[in-house]
Amino acid sequence: MPQLTADSVLPKAFRLFIAALIALSLSELLGFHNTYWAAMPVFVIAQPVREDMLIRGLLRVAGTIAGAAIGILTLLYLHNPLSIGLAVGATVAIGTGIAYRIGTTYSYGFTLMAFSCGVIVMPSLGLGADGVTLALERLWSTLIGVASITLVSWYFTPSRNGPVPPRPVPHSTRQMLMRMAFVGGLCTLTTTATGLAPHFAVMSAGLATSVFCAVIGSMNDPRPIIRWLVPGVFMGVCAAILYRFIISQFGLDHTQNYILAIIFIAIGSLIRAHPKTAAPGLDINMCFLLAGEAGAVGHSFELTAYGACGLIAGNLLVAGVLHLIASLRDREGKSALS
Repeated sequence: MPQLTADSVLPKAFRLFIAALIALSLSELLGFHNTYWAAMPVFVIAQPVREDMLIRGLLRVAGTIAGAAIGILTLLYLHNPLSIGLAVGATVAIGTGIAYRIGTTYSYGFTLMAFSCGVIVMPSLGLGADGVTLALERLWSTLIGVASITLVSWYFTPSRNGPVPPRPVPHSTRQMLMRMAFVGGLCTLTTTATGLAPHFAVMSAGLATSVFCAVIGSMNDPRPIIRWLVPGVFMGVCAAILYRFIISQFGLDHTQNYILAIIFIAIGSLIRAHPKTAAPGLDINMCFLLAGEAGAVGHSFELTAYGACGLIAGNLLVAGVLHLIASLRDREGKSALS
């Protein structure tokens, strides 16, 4: 195994940082409310080979468009919290089920479709945000983030030398149906709760469940990932709370807030770039950006803390149940052999 050196980690971290900085700065210049949305794709789209980076970038855009469109239609034509909850739950269930069934890089678009609907609907229900404005901003932010990391990293990312990795097997129909039932039911419940009790913590929990249901539920075997995901989410949320605490404690203005966000993103880029911390580093960065609303005016320290509790609770619930569902496949295999 080659030795890990600063020569291999620092250039990758620098590219991640520059791409995130470009994305964040462009969204700031365009006057977006949720500027951090543009930086989030940077840490996900960066891949070891060009082909995967290109596919994930295109599918992230396509999935975002589809999910945002469903979210807008849901808000325009459904007005009862339960009916909105059922629409979001059905979208997450269908997207997660199809993504699980595909089981390759090409499933990424359906995963994005599944949770992008919730990303649009939850703030509209919980905070009274305009769904159409949110959807357009989400789409432009996605395009900016994908373009930033692709342009910055393309030259330095090698092409694939070997064959495409095979589709993981087996993909159990029973597993798919159980996952769809769980994620659909849970997202229906949390979306409905957000509509009936529009509190920041409830909205954050609903947003977390829609995202984690789609991401974890679409994996062939999520158990190895959950081992890193849960502590990664916790550390990212703690970083977000620290970030908002510093802003609140020292009364930072918008420019100082922006500079502080850049410092946190630089540290996050190093964590994501190092092979030993890359897995939790993804969740650390994503949850810091989301929970801390990095670079944006955002909410108060108190509301950030409430939202952090909701995000962690949603993550623990989804990770715990889907870990249990994934474990049932092993028991089925043992029963078949006995």
